[in-house]
Amino acid sequence: MAPVTVNNHLAHASALFSWISAHAPAALLPRGDPSKRVEPLRLPVPEVCALNAAQVRTVKNVLDRLESFHQLTGRRHRGDGGRAATGATHRHARPLRDRAIVHTMLGTGLRRAEIAGLDLAQLQPRDPEQLRRVKKAKLNGVRGKGRTSRSVFLGLDARTALADYLEHERDRDVAPDSAALFLAASSIAARRPDGRLSPRSINTIVAEIGAIHDLQVTGADRQLGVLRPHDLRHTFAYLLSQASGHNRAELERRLGHANERYLKLYTNPPEDIAAAYVEDL
Repeated sequence: MAPVTVNNHLAHASALFSWISAHAPAALLPRGDPSKRVEPLRLPVPEVCALNAAQVRTVKNVLDRLESFHQLTGRRHRGDGGRAATGATHRHARPLRDRAIVHTMLGTGLRRAEIAGLDLAQLQPRDPEQLRRVKKAKLNGVRGKGRTSRSVFLGLDARTALADYLEHERDRDVAPDSAALFLAASSIAARRPDGRLSPRSINTIVAEIGAIHDLQVTGADRQLGVLRPHDLRHTFAYLLSQASGHNRAELERRLGHANERYLKLYTNPPEDIAAAYVEDL
């Protein structure tokens, strides 16, 4: 088991023995709580997973062209000009949805489970034209770990991507009981009755966009390898830390995370940025 898992089990055992010590006869534990003499394992230093500035730019560039990567190019899909007809994409493909998901994660730091759990009713405003026009849109009541709830603001890229998705794609997949903001394609037979995406689906969407990105860019400094939802969360957290002057209260409020160890991680720059700090000293 991983060290963090061992420590979690130890904490649960300690809680059990503390309860026994408080409620059971003293003779049951004559030597006291045995877990008190067990030291937790040392945890490795968490790795920084934030994308650098060049990678963020190229990821956004790929997102802007995501529809073109899903277009069908076979002979029967071509128009009179020999090109694929506009909008001719794989029947399961939802490029505007996928673009909106990644922009939302990159612009809010939401976890994959939080993205999957979002309902349309939490988006304020919900009208596409208003989303494009206003400068203060947000997701209310985002349900996080430990039954926490918070609100997150949406930047320009996320607002625009969400507006495009709501206007052009989401209605194609709505079922009578569809409350989720992001819906699986209705053409998928195995999707949930309400159409809600699973966290595993979010993993797949993000990884596929990362794979497309690496096929489109050259240079080792821009390659992503396997892109994961938590990489987008780390990127948002690092950028928010920089923009807020390392404001701990703001990090806690927007990330839904109060763990000192991970908040410190979010304020640490990626290696290429840290190396640039000392380059000219």
